[in-house]
Amino acid sequence: MQDLQSILEQCWLKLTLASQTPGAAWRTPVLATVSAQQPRQRTVVLRRVDRAAGSLWLHTDLRSAKIQHLEQQPAVSLLFYDAAAETQLQVRGRAVVHTAGAVWQQLWESSPESSLRMYLAPQPPGIHCSEPSPNLPEQFVGRLPNRGDLAAGLNNFAAVEIQAERLEWLQLSREGHRRAEFAVGAGTLQHATWLEP
Repeated sequence: MQDLQSILEQCWLKLTLASQTPGAAWRTPVLATVSAQQPRQRTVVLRRVDRAAGSLWLHTDLRSAKIQHLEQQPAVSLLFYDAAAETQLQVRGRAVVHTAGAVWQQLWESSPESSLRMYLAPQPPGIHCSEPSPNLPEQFVGRLPNRGDLAAGLNNFAAVEIQAERLEWLQLSREGHRRAEFAVGAGTLQHATWLEP
């Protein structure tokens, strides 16, 4: 049977791989936030993992309601699930919104044009409209912008760092499920324990 330390290390390795590999099982977790006592969930893309700091990164439109939620209540949860491996991971922590800095710049520069095109949207995401809309400038509907074109969207680009505080792992199995919880601080394991599944 695996020990707790090796399970935690495997989780970090799998998260790191997911941040680097489109289509990886843990690439698109569900982010849960709370606003005005109402929970909100949405699928996001894991863009970067900093194992040493214990942080996970994604990016989003600075004008989105998600940013307001994170600024009002930075406590968040990410839910990852690998259907093939029947493994679930919950990461609870605090979100920090970045609009400048080295990691913010690196995320912008390393993201493909297809991921950055949405930051050219003329309207903030989620506002009401009278008919279906791609919310893109006309010249980029059905066409990817080049890097020069994308510069106009940089002011709408925000990187969200989630500083992990607790990771809860669940392995489903016909022989019997296994579950464990890890408390971390700045990437350092503080406490690990088995939980009843």
